[in-house]
Amino acid sequence: MKKYDIIIIGGGASGLAAAAAAKRTASDLRVAIIERLPKVGKKILATGNGRCNLSNSEISVKKYHGSCNKLLDMTNGFSVPLFFESLGLLCEDDGYGRIYPRCRSAASVLDALRLENARLGIDEICGFDVKNIKEIKGYDIISGNDIINGRKLILSGGGRSQSALGSNGSLLDICMNMEIKAVPFYPALVPLKTDPALVKPLKGLRAEAAVSFRAKERTIAGSCGEVQFTDGLLSGICVFDLSYLYEHYKDSSEIILDLMPDMSLEELSELLKNIRSIRIQTSSEDYLSGIFTRPLGNYIIKRSVSENIGYTRDITDRMISRIARKIKSLSFPVIGTAGFERSQVTGGGITADEINDTFELKRKTGIYVCGEMLDIFGDCGGYNLDFAFSSGYSAGRNAALSAIL
Repeated sequence: MKKYDIIIIGGGASGLAAAAAAKRTASDLRVAIIERLPKVGKKILATGNGRCNLSNSEISVKKYHGSCNKLLDMTNGFSVPLFFESLGLLCEDDGYGRIYPRCRSAASVLDALRLENARLGIDEICGFDVKNIKEIKGYDIISGNDIINGRKLILSGGGRSQSALGSNGSLLDICMNMEIKAVPFYPALVPLKTDPALVKPLKGLRAEAAVSFRAKERTIAGSCGEVQFTDGLLSGICVFDLSYLYEHYKDSSEIILDLMPDMSLEELSELLKNIRSIRIQTSSEDYLSGIFTRPLGNYIIKRSVSENIGYTRDITDRMISRIARKIKSLSFPVIGTAGFERSQVTGGGITADEINDTFELKRKTGIYVCGEMLDIFGDCGGYNLDFAFSSGYSAGRNAALSAIL
């Protein structure tokens, strides 16, 4: 049976950072990464459409959700861009706060991590699907008849999103069987399902909007950006950032689009009256084509007015009032999410009250947790990878310091 001082379960972003931190902190320690897939880091290659948005210049607790967002204070001294510069990988801000590798290559990010871990002498044990963890002279990690023992463990097994790229949520199940308190995983940063009949006429279209998530007759949260309409789904970053709310407000929730957020209802009504006077001789299909694409404009009219309108001159002031209200409040019921395979990250995980200020479990000495295993996730824009790397590094360093005491 192989024995190590520190075993990292999960070879994703947080696990690779944890391994490097542990070995940098105490070079004599025996450190290994255990990975379910044939190779480590597969999900990293898919991030940011292959460009790997690995951090953001405006890291803030406001950008994170879940009970563990307070753990951000434990990573304040760590800079993801500086960490990668120490690996020989240059990073840069894209002008909107999103930080990428200068070469815009996710493969370069993974290469930098693997080269460092190879230099440090960290073992990679791939194709090892953990089935159980037992507390025996440290911890036995069990997969069938194979057992690997570690004095300290770092749990970095990830969530359930896109299981073909790595984690499938099984490590959290093992933790819950060990009576470690956790919120079951749920899809986050994911397209939202709506009434297929409502979005079918808009399939393939995109529209800028102020987006609100409403439930229980009140607005819960909002975002702005480009909404994408697909088969029965609402998509786009602004929708992704609100999608986690469905888990908490499944009954009677809806997405509201304000397609003209820079105008009040009164200003918009006056604009529509002015356009009517300009285009009074045209077909009603051209009425809103100066504001929206023709398909979207016609869709708004049909959802606002029950009457068939042949020409713009037939649009009354009362109809304009209804059209203006629809532009300011185009609603779509939320009836579900596109699921784990379409989600970028997962919500849920081990809760904050189980973790101390070194990322160690309070009730299981010697087990550290990082990344998506924790009950925290961020908005789109590099926030999730930043926490993965920073929490992984912190957990790895603290585990190493504990191991050499």
